[in-house]
Amino acid sequence: MSTAAVTLPLIEFAPHPKDGRARRTILGVGWSVLHTAFPSFSAASIFFLSAAYLGPEDFGRLAIAGGLISIALAFSPAAFAEALIQRTKISPGHADAVCWLNILVGAVYFLTLTACAGFGATWFDEPQLTWLVPLLAIKVPFDLAAAVPGAMIVRSMRFRSIAVRTAIASAVGAVVGIGLLLVGYGLFALAISQVAVSMTNCLVAFWVAGWRLGFAGRLHHLCELWRYTIFASGERMLGMLRLDHLIAGALGGTMFLGLLTFSQRFLQMLSGLATGALGSVTHVVLSSMQEEPEKAGRAFQQASFAAACVGFPAFAGAALIIDDVIGMLFADKWAGAVAATQIFCLAGLIATPGIVQGALIRSQGYPNRWFYYQFLQQGGTVAVIALTYAQGVTFVVSAIVVKTFLIWPVSALMTARILDCSLWTYLRQMRGPAFATLGMTTVLLLLPLGAGWNLIGTQILVGAASYTALLSLLCWPQLIDFFSLIKKARTA
Repeated sequence: MSTAAVTLPLIEFAPHPKDGRARRTILGVGWSVLHTAFPSFSAASIFFLSAAYLGPEDFGRLAIAGGLISIALAFSPAAFAEALIQRTKISPGHADAVCWLNILVGAVYFLTLTACAGFGATWFDEPQLTWLVPLLAIKVPFDLAAAVPGAMIVRSMRFRSIAVRTAIASAVGAVVGIGLLLVGYGLFALAISQVAVSMTNCLVAFWVAGWRLGFAGRLHHLCELWRYTIFASGERMLGMLRLDHLIAGALGGTMFLGLLTFSQRFLQMLSGLATGALGSVTHVVLSSMQEEPEKAGRAFQQASFAAACVGFPAFAGAALIIDDVIGMLFADKWAGAVAATQIFCLAGLIATPGIVQGALIRSQGYPNRWFYYQFLQQGGTVAVIALTYAQGVTFVVSAIVVKTFLIWPVSALMTARILDCSLWTYLRQMRGPAFATLGMTTVLLLLPLGAGWNLIGTQILVGAASYTALLSLLCWPQLIDFFSLIKKARTA
């Protein structure tokens, strides 16, 4: 009797959808395109406008303040919310316990960051950090409080709700940030924009989640989530703990850090636009297929092919035109970041399959393996910066990209092992997009040299046309299967 009483809520509370997953996935990718594209466009608008109003030193100061805030977010219990997504069965107590823990830790971190802002300003010799850090610290309790309602939305595959939440928060942040920039508030505008996004995201998450915080949580609920969370927390820590920014700012100064941040930010925005939608959808879909390895394998291969089709040409094309774009927008103001940004685009060719690889490895219950891989990558980046910062931003970025390529085979081998196939079987899904991208790059390099927005527009059109033609020629059977799957899912 008591066993049944315990088991029943675990089955009925927020289960992973089992029916219509193909349709949910296709629709989810569509909604997730909005979920990633809208904030990416909003962030790009603020990014390019702020780059016109501010200089590398200001970007460096904001990166240092953001790095200090990231310490709090990195060592937070937010990864417990990811365990709610991955776990096969959960109870109301799991969600309540995680949410209350996040709220408590968020409040403590806000007070701690505010109290320590003066010390940070002295350490980095940047007086503006005394007000910039406390202002950005307001983000922390809101970001942590939003973790559980956000996880409940993702777990139920309500991708439309995710897109609506993100669109509203991004719109508010863009309006606030751009408005304050235009009237001359500079760094204050960028900080307030980030805070506005976090506050809006939290409020809307609770509004659309259909879940209400209760008091059913107990310590044992956290203990049941601990095994997955400890490694997911480690991965989150590596992704959010911007030691690279703090080391770069301390050793190279705000000018060096500003140029590095500009290059990294461009890569992140392009990655979000190109393949960000697939990452969020793939993780929850594959999590729902943990007991169906064959279906999970097929879904992963299709996601890898789709990511390569979009990501490869996006990063290759960006590397070819970004020098003209930066020159047209900012003249010589950001000239020092051009080569570094182009080189970072090469790392995007690794980031493209990496997004889907991470979703597979974590969803199938191996967060420890993905954590160790991320530790190698992030630790290598920090080491490269510390050893080569004196050589300039371009040299540092080149070394980071070489390091990334050298370590990437580790994740490819882990992926092949989970799929129980050879490395070649896994990689051949991306062979066609890779050759089509190579052909597109050759065509663009043969175009006559010049400058101006007309040439940039011509390059984009010619690149898109040549890539589409080559991809259709090389991958026609795969494209037919892919679009058949979409058609079948839409009519299901």
